[in-house]
Amino acid sequence: MGIDQGKKDYVFASSRVRSVEKYLLSRDKAEAMTNSKTPEDALKILCDLGYSDGSEAFCLGQFETLLAREIKKAYSFICGIAPDKSELYTFLYPYDYHNLKVLMKAEFLETDPQPFLVDAGTIPAAQMAVLIRDRSFVWLTDRMSNALLEVCDVFARTGDPQIIDLIFDKACYAEMKNAAAASGSKFIIDYVELQIDITNLKSFVRIRQMGKPWDFFSRVFIDGGRIQDKLFIGGYDEPYEQFAEKLIPYGLSAPMFEGGAMLRETGRFTALERLCENRIMEFAKGAKYVSFGIEPLAAYLIAKEVEVRTVRIIITGLLQGLPKEEISERVRDTYV
Repeated sequence: MGIDQGKKDYVFASSRVRSVEKYLLSRDKAEAMTNSKTPEDALKILCDLGYSDGSEAFCLGQFETLLAREIKKAYSFICGIAPDKSELYTFLYPYDYHNLKVLMKAEFLETDPQPFLVDAGTIPAAQMAVLIRDRSFVWLTDRMSNALLEVCDVFARTGDPQIIDLIFDKACYAEMKNAAAASGSKFIIDYVELQIDITNLKSFVRIRQMGKPWDFFSRVFIDGGRIQDKLFIGGYDEPYEQFAEKLIPYGLSAPMFEGGAMLRETGRFTALERLCENRIMEFAKGAKYVSFGIEPLAAYLIAKEVEVRTVRIIITGLLQGLPKEEISERVRDTYV
């Protein structure tokens, strides 16, 4: 039985991704970074993984710049080999919305947005800055434009910076959901739904820990996941371990059970955050069984996102002088 045309289009791209997966952060490399005597030693391991070509010396002051550049490099690589870049917009839109948040907060609070912009969206960061400054919506999607107008209106009435995140986050996930459907990829559609479920789960827990009422959660709940808001609301007063049983069909029982136990004992979100990201990585690893298609490309982006967050956790922990054991318990699973 032959490969369908859609799969054939991805034969070269899939092969290219397989050839560079070996440069992703492995468990052994993550452990080596964690056990580094100094943050500088940990950075040297990143250079061995291709974060730098060796022609320049990176200092800790350039750490975030290094990570932002690695993300840009990963997205440029994947979008450059993809037969149709638009099929991957699901992964690019979060950076457009991130930049929208940064630019609007900088405008409202009169701060410099430049250090916080990330050039990995569908619209170059510099171009986005000009569009926002001039209130020109020509390259924005309709959903971006509407969210921007809503942010301006609501912030003018409330002066609450948190509303910026809330409005843009809801718009972003709706944008991602539509882009996933347009891609026709079940893998990408399932990924977006998992991301939404995890986002809602973490909001559910944080709002409970803050002692907010369930109707506050209803305001921040994001539509589009597999888990409906009524399930969260129905379990709002239940012990975390009991609520975890309701999440078994959605693959999020373990993060809630173990994360809830740590919350009860220590008040820390460490386990919940780590286990949720491990669930995402577990999902991404399903692409390893796909020979050709969009899945290996999408999984590479997911893996690189988790990798960069893991690197940030390790370097930050070393800078803060945290015990190695405490850093290790925060390290996420790796793709390779």
